[in-house]
Amino acid sequence: MAPMKAKFLIGLSLLTANLRGLSAQKETLNPEGCGMPSYKSMIVNGTEVKELQYPWVVFLATYFYPDFYACGGTIITKRHVLTAAHCLVSNHVRVQKVVVWYGSVDRRNAKGVVASKMLIHKDYVETTDVNDIALLEVKNPFSFGKDVAPICIPIGPVPIVNKDAVVAGWGSLYMDGDTVDFLRQTSVTILPDKVCTTLFGKYGFSDTRQCCANKRSKGACKGDSGGPLMVRNKAGRFQQVGIVSYLMGTCGGDYNPQVYTRVTSYSDWLTRGVSSSNGYTYIGTPKADMLKPPFFIA
Repeated sequence: MAPMKAKFLIGLSLLTANLRGLSAQKETLNPEGCGMPSYKSMIVNGTEVKELQYPWVVFLATYFYPDFYACGGTIITKRHVLTAAHCLVSNHVRVQKVVVWYGSVDRRNAKGVVASKMLIHKDYVETTDVNDIALLEVKNPFSFGKDVAPICIPIGPVPIVNKDAVVAGWGSLYMDGDTVDFLRQTSVTILPDKVCTTLFGKYGFSDTRQCCANKRSKGACKGDSGGPLMVRNKAGRFQQVGIVSYLMGTCGGDYNPQVYTRVTSYSDWLTRGVSSSNGYTYIGTPKADMLKPPFFIA
């Protein structure tokens, strides 16, 4: 039996929406101060993240009231969050209601903002997760400061093979677990394209659109979908080079690499996406209770 493809989201069902986009909100990638945390630490390996360490990482709750799907994402402009397409699409059904939780490593203390529009890559392939990338536009803009900041997006190719990277999210610590309350981080090594193709080629892996990473017993898990794969550039800024997409089998194994969307292949798409709302889909207005910090129902 072929190993099961695991996408790192948690949830039970989806609702639909197909209303057209609203007025454009023009933004640009890499705003001033991107990728520079107020708290500096290089301690990773499954540890809890300190406040202000990754102020661009957000928790996405896609509600089918009163429950929700859990995913991750990153702030890239005052109005835009980068995430995975599969967090917003399942069986070709679009989500109805999304809330972005931000501003705290403890998601119970986070601030919530409603997503008003979404843009899913038109060539996203659900069976292979090629082009597994999406943008959310929030209803009210983020106010940047120490606890809220954008991550940098590489413009053009960036060498990433064999580099150490950081993955951060609220995903479960094991395959059948729930999301955690506090943001956690771990380090992985980005593998050569040839290795990734050997491992995932039969599943449709694209070495121009995807990359893979691994470190023994470390990496993304359920609930981490859409979160960032980050490296630090020579200037000390964090750049997002990947989006958590999927793995084959279970998380946390001795050798079980995860597949990421290669963000460096989408700089043009992202530039167009944040500067125009063309092609966005209106999501809708949540119930008042949805703006309370999310908890799983036992």
